[in-house]
Amino acid sequence: MISFGEFASMLERSAAELRPRLEIGLAKVGELTKTMAAEYIGHEMPEWPPLASSTVDEKTRLGYVGHVSSTDPLLRTGEMRDSIELEVEGLAQAVGSKSKVALWQEVGTTPSAGHPGIPPRPFIGLAAQRSLPYAEDVFGEIAVRILAPADRVRMP
Repeated sequence: MISFGEFASMLERSAAELRPRLEIGLAKVGELTKTMAAEYIGHEMPEWPPLASSTVDEKTRLGYVGHVSSTDPLLRTGEMRDSIELEVEGLAQAVGSKSKVALWQEVGTTPSAGHPGIPPRPFIGLAAQRSLPYAEDVFGEIAVRILAPADRVRMP
């Protein structure tokens, strides 16, 4: 057992390691989110409404189906998939795209004259949500390493 003084000293030493460890954790979780989001494009996800038959017909006519799945939702040229970026700055992390098409697909559009609108098919948000268990593991390990004496931590 360690004394309160020893624990306080250990926390002082750990505080210096905290920020770099958190930045690495954010990068790890962000990279998983980015990879997952890119992988969803072209696959029918159970959380998404199916493509309208008119959309499937148009994509078929243009040769944009059958590359990944039978309807290849969100996939045409791969440009949107390739536009997904990860940025980590300090203790802030963002996974997203500067593409307007990605925004329209993620949140949907409202119907307008001559266009029925696009229902939301969140691929980045879905990836972020599904990466939470990994984030729990990454940041839980960081917490253990920061709060426990080094000679008592046995992490895989």
